Amino acid sequence: MLILGVDGGATKTMCAVSDERFNVLGVGVAGPCNYNVVSVEEAGRNVRLAIKQACSNIDLKKESIKIGCFGIGGLTTDRDYEIISRQIVPSDIAEKRIIVNDVIVAFYAATNGEPGIVVVAGTGSIAYGLNSRGESAISSGWGWLMGDEGSAFDIARQALIAAAKAYDGRGERTILLKMFKEEFKVDDFKDIVPKVYHEVTSTKIASLSKVVFSAAELGDKVAIRILERAGEELGEAALAIAKKIFAEDEPIIIGASGGVFKAGKIVWLSFKRYVSNFLPEASFIPPIAYPVVGALIMGYRNLGINVNERGKNILLQNLEREITNL
Repeated sequence: MLILGVDGGATKTMCAVSDERFNVLGVGVAGPCNYNVVSVEEAGRNVRLAIKQACSNIDLKKESIKIGCFGIGGLTTDRDYEIISRQIVPSDIAEKRIIVNDVIVAFYAATNGEPGIVVVAGTGSIAYGLNSRGESAISSGWGWLMGDEGSAFDIARQALIAAAKAYDGRGERTILLKMFKEEFKVDDFKDIVPKVYHEVTSTKIASLSKVVFSAAELGDKVAIRILERAGEELGEAALAIAKKIFAEDEPIIIGASGGVFKAGKIVWLSFKRYVSNFLPEASFIPPIAYPVVGALIMGYRNLGINVNERGKNILLQNLEREITNL
């Protein structure tokens, strides 16, 4: 009996296949599957490619995939579900499919499905919470134009604004100005304007967040403040959920996932500090390395197989081994 899990968003899609003994039999990685970032056709291709890679050493004629759990970025409305379930997620790969927003997969990776809150900060940002009564809530996740505060895109955008202000003399001096010129290979900062507006996608803008993390490591005060504020914004997303579905002073497990949290300690520490000021009883789970493990845990739980901390650690160890061998 096999369990298939997929975690896919605006940057990449990862698939993992495991058995009932928590052995990870294969892993596959492909490009984005959020159809708000790439076309529906490309999103579907990337999901199928990741699945194909993960199943490349498995004889599916002898072993059937009992359940496939798919965490897909961009799933918000009923219309999104229709498009994703019909055109992006294969209908014939597993006996049963579960299709959810990728933040729910991250939630299971952080909490094993137990009550708590998870905040995801990658290209975009979103938070999800579930209480002991089965009530859930989502915060943020409005996309790069309407929200995604604290995300890689938002960090890069704030840094570009800070650099522009520094260039004009409207803002504080910052090494970001020089670093963005080097990143875009221009002599005059003004020359990045056509590149930003005509040549760079939202995902590539998000990738510029690495410049901000580098500037912060060099001690740039403007970059540090941008990252600290990102942590606070992500903290606000967690607090919004806590206020909706958790009682005051109730202990809450809070986890995190995504490249922004993994890129450096500043955002994570700012996030914890901000949330702790309002939720002193909260306990924090360090940023998750591989959210796809949450999709597998969802599958196990749906099949009535308990995944305790020991089982989760076995899955993570086996998953890391397979990823290293890719």
